[in-house]
Amino acid sequence: MPTRTDLTRTTRRMLTAGALAALFGGALFTGTASASTVLAQGCTGSVVGNIGDQIAVQGKDLADLVRTGAKEQEVFLHLNGVDPDGLADTITKQGALAVGAVPNAATGTITGQNVAAAVSQALQNASGLGVTSDQKQKTLNSIGTKVAGNCGMTTYAGNYSAATALPSGGAGGTMPVPGGTLPGTTLPGTGTATAPPRDYGNIPAAVPGIAVSPGARYPAGAPIAGLPSPELLGGNSAGQTDVRNTGNADALAAEPSSNTVQLPMLLAVVALAGVSAALVRTWVLRKLS
Repeated sequence: MPTRTDLTRTTRRMLTAGALAALFGGALFTGTASASTVLAQGCTGSVVGNIGDQIAVQGKDLADLVRTGAKEQEVFLHLNGVDPDGLADTITKQGALAVGAVPNAATGTITGQNVAAAVSQALQNASGLGVTSDQKQKTLNSIGTKVAGNCGMTTYAGNYSAATALPSGGAGGTMPVPGGTLPGTTLPGTGTATAPPRDYGNIPAAVPGIAVSPGARYPAGAPIAGLPSPELLGGNSAGQTDVRNTGNADALAAEPSSNTVQLPMLLAVVALAGVSAALVRTWVLRKLS
């Protein structure tokens, strides 16, 4: 009888074997994905899929077009062997018909001729096309014409990414400045592009303690027209700048206003307050006595 230790060892071996099988099985299938099939909703409109996916149309969505095309070749009571209803039932039983694939582009087109070719291939040996071979071909041509004139789809690749174009030095492109080009020299073959200068000493700048005229601050040939040059306030000899007149603001004298309270009015208010206080005191003392 196996002991608990034997059962534990057996269980561990089984789990290890299962994990290894899953690991190697996943490694075998890594990177090998086949294209899927996208079913379109009818034979018109748009279909979204990934690059390489097959686009298919269900036969039941094409049955009416097959029936209509076959009726154009039908003789009364199927005397020539053309059976429109039978052909419509045959295409329905075919299930999904592959009509094209999603190209390696943002959008693509599946024409009506592509759908008609798939339908003709599915009905190639079907009964109900006609008695003679000539009649069978006429029936297939009539069905194909009807399908091609009423079908057509646009495909969209959901995983498509446009390739980024590298910069070109040809006509209309820009060329990078070579590392060995001297500053201020014209690049060969361009006639206009120049390397950036290494000395920017010609850019005007204000010196602390020296007033700068507007003509120097805004020169006509400034590197960037319309933008002022920075201006610093005057400072001491050590190069430290200060802010002049800070906290030295003076109040301006205001004109006398008619709404201003004058001294006589203030005295009258104080006297009235004193008389009122005396009357209140007298009234309170009488009440208490």
